[in-house]
Amino acid sequence: MADRLRLILPLRLWLVLSHGLVLCLPLLAVLGTGALANDLQMQTRGELVNQAAWVEVLAVETLRDARRGRRRATLDDVGPKLTPLLTQAREATLAGVRLLNQDGVVIATSGDGLGEDLSALDEVQVALAGEIASTARPRPPPSTRQPLDSVSRRAPVRLYVATPVRLDGDIIGAVLLMRTPREELQALYHMAPTLGLGLLAALGVTLLLVLVSAQVLSRSLRRLSLASQTIAQGGRDAVSELVEVQRSHVAEVGQLAVSVTEMTQALQARLSYIREFAGNVSHEFKTPLSTLKGSVELLRDDDGMPAEQRERFLSNAHDELNRLERLVSGLLALARAEEAGQREPVDLDALLGRVAARWPQVSLGGAAGTLPGAASQLESAVENLVQNAVTHGGPEVKVQLNAWREPGVVVIEVLDDGRGISPANLPQIFDRFFTTDRARGGTGLGLALVKAVVTAHNGVVRVESVPGRTCFTLRLSTAPRAALTSR
Repeated sequence: MADRLRLILPLRLWLVLSHGLVLCLPLLAVLGTGALANDLQMQTRGELVNQAAWVEVLAVETLRDARRGRRRATLDDVGPKLTPLLTQAREATLAGVRLLNQDGVVIATSGDGLGEDLSALDEVQVALAGEIASTARPRPPPSTRQPLDSVSRRAPVRLYVATPVRLDGDIIGAVLLMRTPREELQALYHMAPTLGLGLLAALGVTLLLVLVSAQVLSRSLRRLSLASQTIAQGGRDAVSELVEVQRSHVAEVGQLAVSVTEMTQALQARLSYIREFAGNVSHEFKTPLSTLKGSVELLRDDDGMPAEQRERFLSNAHDELNRLERLVSGLLALARAEEAGQREPVDLDALLGRVAARWPQVSLGGAAGTLPGAASQLESAVENLVQNAVTHGGPEVKVQLNAWREPGVVVIEVLDDGRGISPANLPQIFDRFFTTDRARGGTGLGLALVKAVVTAHNGVVRVESVPGRTCFTLRLSTAPRAALTSR
């Protein structure tokens, strides 16, 4: 069901919809929260208060004129004179007006209700007490819905405002005004000419932003998509295309292009590694397999072969099988070392102690503490270095295992006083299958395994060798995910 409702739209349409929604949000917020309705009521209340002040002035001046001829004249006496004026005011302001005496009785009105007692109304009581009061009451719906351009108000409430009438500091009555405020849609309709120009301008700016944003985004995404397709098809020039996308004006697209570039470079490096690895494996396996095949064919075809010669061929075949077994074991160990396995705290001092105990010519110095890593892989790497020094250094060789800590780094040093490594072989010693000891069954995977283990532990390995001193130095980062550069 969720898949059916999922919308798949072009980027430009998504931008149009999102920008359009943002453009409409202020209007929806004003209408949905009732803020405009409240503002219209406050506006109507202010207008009614101003009109009430005018009615108060009119009533007081009319009463003063009446008292010039008759001193005892009251507000009730001038009420009939004020009714025509209030009727005219209603025609101009659309507000109903009632003038009340001190008892809350209507003595002048713009409509009906003359003589009616309104003293029970809360707003009248507050006004006769000397304060301005207002209230909103539900309005009975009209028989016909008024059009938006009508002068009649469409709101569902009617607003009542009552103010006191004072003469020489005494409250002599009250003014009660009532009017229906404008409805939100009606107010928007009346503001349409000005509001429409503003909306058109905002719409134009919005569309311009949509076009510019869509162009910038779609161009970068399109180039990123084309580069990804090139990668999927095995193209070699995808990285150069991604470099252009990295300069995108959109930060996220640039970051994505950087990530895709790094992924592409890693994939290409991995593919190159696999091709090189496959070529090396096929080359290393070809010789023992050819020897085995030739020995088997000779043994099968020559039934009268002397026993001594047959034993020699079988011995050669057995040696080649042992070599193949060592190659397979070494390749498996190398593959495991290149995997990012689980890391646990490793006691390096105990590890180095176990390795040093296996050879009498190995001495141990320094302290390394603990390191996040794979104990079996680290032990195998150090053991390979020591084994390599013992094997190639001669029977009198002395090997020194040193370890210490530096800020953020653990350093392990394997130092021997053997014959050393020739300058011609030194750049190749970490290459897979490179060995100078093939006659004694060397596979050329030992030092390659060391480098793979160190790399998997965010470290680097380097070697310095002269006759009488060969030193392998392992620098391992104490932070599992930190990249350590060669120093």
